[in-house]
Amino acid sequence: MLITAAAVFAQDAPRSQENQQRCNSTPRECEEAIRKMLSGRRYLGAQIIDENPGLIVKSTSADGPAARDLRPGDRIIAVNGKQMMTASVKQFKQSLADAKETGKIFMIIQRRGAYRKVELRLEPYPKAQVDKIIAAHLAQSHPGAVAASQP
Repeated sequence: MLITAAAVFAQDAPRSQENQQRCNSTPRECEEAIRKMLSGRRYLGAQIIDENPGLIVKSTSADGPAARDLRPGDRIIAVNGKQMMTASVKQFKQSLADAKETGKIFMIIQRRGAYRKVELRLEPYPKAQVDKIIAAHLAQSHPGAVAASQP
């Protein structure tokens, strides 16, 4: 399971196989809704996967806060004092949501057998990341639609 904002749209009410590719809104409505949803939200800029047990950093976005301190393959041990050794991606996401007031994340990670303390600050989604999320949704759910460039 990956952590992305686009996952929010994928968790809508269950749909039949034929309806999963299209959404009921217009491309413009989807684009506006995604921009509104992500405005003011903060993100880590990392894809986290379940490794049963535990969580592993799969990748980081070059422009995200995670890229400064996290590396692919890092095992997440704890987040803001909460143990993550047997946590799910959903529990990790909840830890990030719990930090929305301060935007500060303190993590203990394991890299190549050594434990490290990492301090990160969640940052607003950069425009390029928002555009990428919109493009992915439009490509999957609105074939042939092109995202309008909004300031």
